[in-house]
Amino acid sequence: MKKRFKNTLLVAGTIAAVGLFVGSNNSYISAKSYHKAVTKIAGNGNYAVYRHASKKGPSGKFTSTKYFKHAQIQSKKSINTKKGKFWKIIVDGRTVGWVNQNFFARNKISVANKVSLVQNNKYSFNTKDAINYVTDSAGTAVDASKVNVSKSKINSGTPGKTTVNYSYGKAKASVAVTVRSDKNEGIARANKTPKKGPKEVTTWKGSSKSSSRNWNAAHHYTPETRSNTFRANGLTLKTKLFQPRFVSLDYHKAGDKMGQVGVIPEGITVHGSNFTVAVFNSSKAQNGHLVSYDLKHINKFKAQNLLTLNWSTFKKYASHIKVSPYVKLGHGQAIGSSSKYVYVIANNNTSSNSDASEEILQIRKSDMKINQIWTFRISNYGNPRYIHNATFAGDNTMYCLFHNGGHGYYEYWKVTRRGDTWTPVEVGATKGNFVSNHSPVQGFTYDQKHSQFYVGFNDYIFKVDKDGTFKKTHHLNVRREIEGLSSYGNKLYVEFAQRGELTAGNTN
Repeated sequence: MKKRFKNTLLVAGTIAAVGLFVGSNNSYISAKSYHKAVTKIAGNGNYAVYRHASKKGPSGKFTSTKYFKHAQIQSKKSINTKKGKFWKIIVDGRTVGWVNQNFFARNKISVANKVSLVQNNKYSFNTKDAINYVTDSAGTAVDASKVNVSKSKINSGTPGKTTVNYSYGKAKASVAVTVRSDKNEGIARANKTPKKGPKEVTTWKGSSKSSSRNWNAAHHYTPETRSNTFRANGLTLKTKLFQPRFVSLDYHKAGDKMGQVGVIPEGITVHGSNFTVAVFNSSKAQNGHLVSYDLKHINKFKAQNLLTLNWSTFKKYASHIKVSPYVKLGHGQAIGSSSKYVYVIANNNTSSNSDASEEILQIRKSDMKINQIWTFRISNYGNPRYIHNATFAGDNTMYCLFHNGGHGYYEYWKVTRRGDTWTPVEVGATKGNFVSNHSPVQGFTYDQKHSQFYVGFNDYIFKVDKDGTFKKTHHLNVRREIEGLSSYGNKLYVEFAQRGELTAGNTN
């Protein structure tokens, strides 16, 4: 039903300006459509960005889309002109200008190049997990639930190959899903004698009990202006980057769940100057975004101020902050990277233990899209090890942490890839629970230089040798949750919540 209100016509939730007259000469301004914010997906071409757009066309070219191809792009306005349809784009939460609709990836479905499943009759692969994004004829992102698939799930109990077809309107894609042939893949003996563990410590359960100086209502969540230095039992951490609350429009403005990038950070990985963090809009969400920062080009304070940076700095920052599509990331705490890829285990953190296989996503750093997916499993001859925390040491090796709650110790597993096969071997174990109240692990990484693990709980970090021998406890006393650990070179990187803050210190 149509409703009229003064000079506007309301149709299906879109407000279209009809015959608006402005200025002293009452000159006619062309019809513009005002929408609830939508997420737009950039295509491959470079297009001009304009300050203005009217029925005659755009004017005032001032920049190019080449700076924003891997940013989070949204829009709330569009206009039909004699030179095509134009959208006013919002980049990383900041209004920029008008772009021809041809800039967007229109009628496209982007999926992983291939999917390879470990043989496991107790697991079925959800084929929509392979989707990067889906767009309509205007290049607007479409919820993956609306996509038609030729096969919604593939049971991994029987070896073979299945081609899965995806379609939405004119958009089509396909992916080959292979179930590997070795029925014993993933079966390994958990036979390491646990080493003596640390004295269990008492910590809180639940969310952070404090925040950074300005991340609170009293300070209106304003940006931080001073670095931090945290010291604990020989470990010194210093601020490397304060992250923006949102890399998009914020609460209630983003329009859809695909659009909001923030405000909950989870796992992190650092490789060289590349820092990537998994970001969710809800603590219960299984889907989210990866946000990648090039630390060489971003000041540790300025990234908080994307909306108010001078234009040249914002343009530079937008080109060095990459945002992935809205994809399944699980809890985001099982993450790592190599020079070309980010790896994430898209697990279910609500599962205490399970016979199910787990998905490894290989995500290209070049465009932040899923390249391929494998599943793996670890089973101690019928006793599963469902992994919540893991880290990756290059493209072919990951280390996994498993809490054997029934026997009160932690197991460390090395899982090595050869081709598409992932083979687990237990490398160590540590007695005890580390913390006394069953608080979950919130960070796990492997220091290759010193062959040791770091395990984080709230504001505690435990250092453990590769064989499980306990080495040291670091209590940082910041009362902020650790939301991820990563090790690269001789540095340990620690992410804190509220505000998202990356810190770094030397390993030894």
